[in-house]
Amino acid sequence: MQRTVSEQTKSVASLHPATRTSSANGTGVDTLGFDNACLVVNVGDIDLASADETYTVSVEESADNLTFAAITGATTTMTADNTLKKIQVNGLGSGSRKRYLRAVFTLAGTTPSMPGTAVFNLGPAHFAPQQAPDVSV
Repeated sequence: MQRTVSEQTKSVASLHPATRTSSANGTGVDTLGFDNACLVVNVGDIDLASADETYTVSVEESADNLTFAAITGATTTMTADNTLKKIQVNGLGSGSRKRYLRAVFTLAGTTPSMPGTAVFNLGPAHFAPQQAPDVSV
């Protein structure tokens, strides 16, 4: 039997929707039972008025959900309004990656302001179902 998307994946917010004017660390996300993670970052109208503002998104990992370290290469920069970007993290559960992941927003410049959210999409699940859909048609 073929499983549905909601049975194979799980979406977990690391940084909930908010307008941020300084850097922020997201909540750790438990990746146990999944092979891969894709961080999806969606931002609205970012402040570029002073022309020196910078907005960097990165992924950190942890073995204990307490002490996090950056994953080399898992970084992207938000440079335009109303942008969606993704960071793929492979190798979960294989020993090459640690169990917990979190998103990090690093804001700098004179007047940084970035409305946005960061959600991890985990999959494929080792066991189903992972999340029941709110609505199924």
